[in-house]
Amino acid sequence: QDTEEDLVFGNVQLGAYKYTSKIIRVPIELMQDSAFNLESYIVAKFGERLGRATAAHYAAGTGSGQPTGLNGATSGKTAAATGAVTYLELLDLKHSVDPAYRGGASFVMNDATFLAVKQLLDGDSRPLWQPDVAAGSPGFIDGSPYIIDQGLPAMAASAKPIVYGDLSGYWIRDVAGITVTRMVERYADFHQVGFVAIMRTDAGIVNGTGLRAMTMAAV
Repeated sequence: QDTEEDLVFGNVQLGAYKYTSKIIRVPIELMQDSAFNLESYIVAKFGERLGRATAAHYAAGTGSGQPTGLNGATSGKTAAATGAVTYLELLDLKHSVDPAYRGGASFVMNDATFLAVKQLLDGDSRPLWQPDVAAGSPGFIDGSPYIIDQGLPAMAASAKPIVYGDLSGYWIRDVAGITVTRMVERYADFHQVGFVAIMRTDAGIVNGTGLRAMTMAAV
């Protein structure tokens, strides 16, 4: 006879933090005389502003008044140094993740950290990192792809500059998309129109088993 075993669930609450593009005021004359669709251009720039603001928190948010960042993952390896990592430490980080989650896993780090990884040499002064042989394809770190995310911190004491794992375990909740407001009356006495974009979002790690972070040594 089969025995019973229930599924065990944790609880991750995703709220809705508000982000603003900040107000842009545009002279009506400029809108009338512009040779292209100025409003569409402003909306596109709002998307960039909001994207940069939220991306920084998706990468390294504290979870207090902002989303929990990707580097809130459990530490899988502590580096021996405060400002450098070794190839063996990268392998230790990778193998701190259960093999079941490594099939679609990636390394995530900022560009300065990636440069330090590319500069690692073996005993014969040969680069340990090698680009992919196929033209146009990125290289791999021990067979795993990498993602450059400038929101992750630099290597420093107690920082978590590198994350490895299955990124599907990190969820982002966007509420009702981006709202763009066109404020005509507020700046009418200046003969200007105001524009502002608002979005509400939150994010967090919903499957921490498949994600691990590299923690740099403390001072």
